[in-house]
Amino acid sequence: MLSASVLIALAVKKPELSGFFEKAGLFGIFLFALFIPLEDGFAVFGMTAAIIFFSAYKIAERDIYIPKTVFNAPLLIYAAIVLASFIWTYSFKDSLNEGGEIVYFILFFFAAAGLLNTRKRINLMVYTFTLAICIAIIYGFFQGIFINALHSQNRLTGLIGNWVGFPVQVSYGLIVIIAYYLLNFKKRGESGAISLAGIIPNAASAVFFGFILLLGFFDIAFAKARSAWLGIIPAIFVLMYLKSKKLFFAALILLFVLNIGIFSVSKTFKNRIFSMFNPKIYRLELKNHGDIESHIALIESAWTVFKRFPLTGVGVGAFSKYFDEHKDVRFPWYYNPKTGKKLYDLYDNWPENGYMQTLAETGIFSFMALMWLFFLALQKPFKLFKYSGDKFKRKIAAMTIGASIIFYGSFAGVSNMSNDELTNLWLFFLALFAAANSLPLASGEK
Repeated sequence: MLSASVLIALAVKKPELSGFFEKAGLFGIFLFALFIPLEDGFAVFGMTAAIIFFSAYKIAERDIYIPKTVFNAPLLIYAAIVLASFIWTYSFKDSLNEGGEIVYFILFFFAAAGLLNTRKRINLMVYTFTLAICIAIIYGFFQGIFINALHSQNRLTGLIGNWVGFPVQVSYGLIVIIAYYLLNFKKRGESGAISLAGIIPNAASAVFFGFILLLGFFDIAFAKARSAWLGIIPAIFVLMYLKSKKLFFAALILLFVLNIGIFSVSKTFKNRIFSMFNPKIYRLELKNHGDIESHIALIESAWTVFKRFPLTGVGVGAFSKYFDEHKDVRFPWYYNPKTGKKLYDLYDNWPENGYMQTLAETGIFSFMALMWLFFLALQKPFKLFKYSGDKFKRKIAAMTIGASIIFYGSFAGVSNMSNDELTNLWLFFLALFAAANSLPLASGEK
């Protein structure tokens, strides 16, 4: 806050420093893109720098308006409801913590959307994130081998040290590689039959990125991350369909064979996947309860809280506090694998489902604003992809579509709107799209 105050005062008195502020803000975004899959602390530092220097840049330019993007309305409405929930929250401390993060992420979105105003800057951030996620994927593969993740309960955490966030970040990375480097998204009808040269522009990069893709899929399997699979599989299918129906069916067959192969050699992976359909299959012995059963029970608890406070919720971030102190809404019961009996447990105290957490904490109106944002995050990129003749913009649109689908899958399990490793990265992709969407038409674009 002190640094921000000094910079703002400096921006007021010395507007000629606007160029410096702009470059410093861009460097902050660069740090975020570089470190978000590697070291969360440095990524947060970059995000903070981007927000502060972007604010100073706007002040130095005497521009009081936030960047205009296609996502402004739902984002601002959602942020307003989150802040308003501080008034009636069940736990002001928790609301300040979680609600503050959400507002911070939205500020970062606007900073990135405002500063990434050229193709060169957007490309730089995509290249930077690609480099970082490739490093993280390679590290994760060897970590998975070292801890014997394929044949044990151990789950790899990646360089960020998080076994729930890392596989979703890997999924983001796979989509970026597919959309930005491997597929040539020409408009339908621009050329005839699909050729190998049209699909793979460079044999060397194809081999390298193909290798990274393979390691990335192993990383997701090693992490035994159901939410990541729920996101990455439909995301890949959609991207392949956008390219061609032939690739769609090829991807379908390849993923089917890959999953069958992993099922054959890893009993723990197979059990975690099939436990989604039969909760009693998979028992977390260390936790003494059925894994899926706990998810269902926590979702039921969140639904009960929502029915009690349908308009306002209990306040952003306050579900855990309310849940702990109201035993009549605490549904979770779990199986003890040793006795087979149900027992009362406190495995977790948040819904493990972003959709239900939003309903329980900030009510129906914030949920509607969020679903509006989710809709636009697919509808706008699809529209740009369909009507733009600019290959660069089409790649950004395809990347955003895939990233959004992945986020919606993770939102059903491991993510929420204050997750700085997943939500903030998704908003970063939305900012890339918003910035690309506002660029002037390229030569030859219709």
